[in-house]
Amino acid sequence: MAVAPLTEIDLFAGSDQPTRHEQYRALRDLGPVVRLSEPDVYAVTRYEEVKAALADHDTFRSGEGVGFNPQLNQMMQGIALVSDGAEHEQMRSIVGAPLQPGPLRARSEEIAEQARGLVAALVAKGEIDGVTEMAQAMPMLVMPDLLGLPERNRENLYDWAKGGTDLMGPVTERSEQGARMIGNMVQFTHELAANREFEPGTPGAAVLAAADDGLLPKEKCPLVFFEFLGSSLETTATLIGHLLVTFAQHPDQWAALRAEPGLVASAVNELLRYQSPLRGMTRVAARDTELGGVTIPQGARVWLLFASANRDERKWERPEEFDFRRNPLDHLSFGHGTHSCAGQGVARLELHALVHALLDAVERIEFTGDPVIAENTMMNTYDEIPVRLVAR
Repeated sequence: MAVAPLTEIDLFAGSDQPTRHEQYRALRDLGPVVRLSEPDVYAVTRYEEVKAALADHDTFRSGEGVGFNPQLNQMMQGIALVSDGAEHEQMRSIVGAPLQPGPLRARSEEIAEQARGLVAALVAKGEIDGVTEMAQAMPMLVMPDLLGLPERNRENLYDWAKGGTDLMGPVTERSEQGARMIGNMVQFTHELAANREFEPGTPGAAVLAAADDGLLPKEKCPLVFFEFLGSSLETTATLIGHLLVTFAQHPDQWAALRAEPGLVASAVNELLRYQSPLRGMTRVAARDTELGGVTIPQGARVWLLFASANRDERKWERPEEFDFRRNPLDHLSFGHGTHSCAGQGVARLELHALVHALLDAVERIEFTGDPVIAENTMMNTYDEIPVRLVAR
């Protein structure tokens, strides 16, 4: 087995999307597994190897954290995302049960109506910021009620959740602010558990009932609520932002999708492949192992680059092109295997509802200014998207 090639490429130098994609391409050319000099981590760059590592959860473990920040990794231990084996199965069953297709189908028409109302209001308004007024607004219309949250603090939830993803990466000048946001979220989830502040019949109430029945230690309830909130808002909002930007950049594809609305699911899958919201997550090797012909030593941190895998030339034809007819069902933006995103069903439901509402009401999406990339270590997201939704 070979030693992983060492590179000085700095994947955290900035958040510019074209630069990041150029870096991913350079890493893929170096090999399927490349060792970064700073931070010292094994980056898995190609599709087959990323998928294989995600499937091998016995070797590539999540329990020591899935990011780079040791303090956040420690704080998150015990949630479904940061656990292994029996503990993960228990937490996943509790977190994932309310998010299965059956329970979600009962909410589909309600979510579709919320999407139609939001789009109608924004079309009437004219020029909008697609980030705050659509991308963030849609999950905030859906998730607090779906989870059964009280009214208080709803205006703060998105900012609190946003602090967490950036904090997953190496420490930056933004880390102190991110830590404060996460601290606010943690305090709120402890209050939710202590005061039992959930509507009956909702996922939040179901978690408390599981603890009452001894299926979950009561001290873990705040962790579950933290996972619900942290994972359900920013990723979906990021994808909605990319929806606006991508179709504004490709008006011909928007016109074609309007003529073929039955391909909305394909368009959402292609969007997830083309602009992966999350760059990737890390694992720790439980033993000396081999991946892509490269030796990875026990204890090494391994970064599984979803965003690079989703544009791997060995997997996809014309990977740098957006084609809504491609329907890449096997993209890796939601992960793969036992740790695949538990909330992906809700995200898809929101995205499908929003795209259908836009197709019904919007002739085209036009930029009214340049989109502004958000500085974020682990997300591929925007701060501002100035657009106009031109009515049909």
